[in-house]
Amino acid sequence: MIDSSKLRSAQFNDTYFPNVDGVVLTVHNYAQLMNQTGYSCVITPRAAQPYDDSDKGYEILRTGALNLPVGGYSLPLPKLDRKAHAFLKSREFDIFHAHSPFTEGTFAASYAKKLGIPCVATFHSKFYDDVINITGSKTLAKIVTAKIVRFFKSVDAVWACSEGTANTLRGYGYRGDITVMDNGTTYEMPSNPDILRAKAAATFRIPQDKKILLFVGQQVWHKNLKLILDTYKLLEDHCDDYRLFIVGVGYDGKAILKYADELNFGDGHVNFVGKISDRELLQGMYLSADLFFFPSVYDNSPLVVREAASMGVPSLLTKGTNAAEAVQKDVSGFIADENKIAMFREILRIFGTEGLLEKVSAGAQRDVAKTWKEIVPTVLDNYAEIIEKYQFEHQK
Repeated sequence: MIDSSKLRSAQFNDTYFPNVDGVVLTVHNYAQLMNQTGYSCVITPRAAQPYDDSDKGYEILRTGALNLPVGGYSLPLPKLDRKAHAFLKSREFDIFHAHSPFTEGTFAASYAKKLGIPCVATFHSKFYDDVINITGSKTLAKIVTAKIVRFFKSVDAVWACSEGTANTLRGYGYRGDITVMDNGTTYEMPSNPDILRAKAAATFRIPQDKKILLFVGQQVWHKNLKLILDTYKLLEDHCDDYRLFIVGVGYDGKAILKYADELNFGDGHVNFVGKISDRELLQGMYLSADLFFFPSVYDNSPLVVREAASMGVPSLLTKGTNAAEAVQKDVSGFIADENKIAMFREILRIFGTEGLLEKVSAGAQRDVAKTWKEIVPTVLDNYAEIIEKYQFEHQK
């Protein structure tokens, strides 16, 4: 029997810190927790700007890359990096894990075959939607998704972060087995919530006598920021009880701010606070909120929903989306149709029904807020099964 806690793995992704998204946080938590009993490292391209990786608690190999002119991202070139080849040969890995189907992921899959070890790959994102949003070309999106399907056919095991995400990959044309592996959160309710809450309130001028709606995520239209702003406009016109705080940055940020200006909100009603890099300050932001408003139809298994839940803040999500799969309506979260009237009415119901918000807040913390400490042992057990199957099949 393989001791899963002692496994030696490498996590591959096409982007990493200082860029932060759900996939980056997944990779980071995998490597950090696995490194406590076994060994895990991260293989990722060199950052566009100098960045210090020394505080992460595990090895990070930055492969060669070309800086891209937008977004602070790099084009990985791992196949041309001699240092990467030497590193991978020297660490006696048991398994590779690809978190991207592109350059670093294909490098992981091909190099695993050279080393005679299995490679598992996780499908995290709606890449077809990504290509459409960036290029507007359905033809190019179809070409990219066909390439993605070929990649997932080439690896030894395929994971997805939710059942809806798995169905997205099946919709692309993948017909193999898919294991659903949940995402988690590093946040747990702190012993000093009042201190963190007070710090966030002072930093961002969060009023204590209003109902606080919070969004955390990239400032891109396909996260449904227009729906958030349109819904809040109805709330503002209805009464003065609510305030909206929006955390994050993104390539649509200027256009989103312009649209918010056109809606002519009252002073202090809608607050764009930008990126919060300090994790404790962000934790305080969650603690200051009454409702996490996240109507995105794009996200698969958003970590921010779990982060909010860990602080006892339930989410309002869009009906039928992959994100809504994580909650049960009126038990661990709230769900409404994707239009401003439905969202407006649901928010009024949430705050107007005695005891409902408190009950669902407790349910979110109980049912949605899984921690990475709970999830990673399951990941390692699945690694062990993949390795055993691979070794059996390759003994023939």
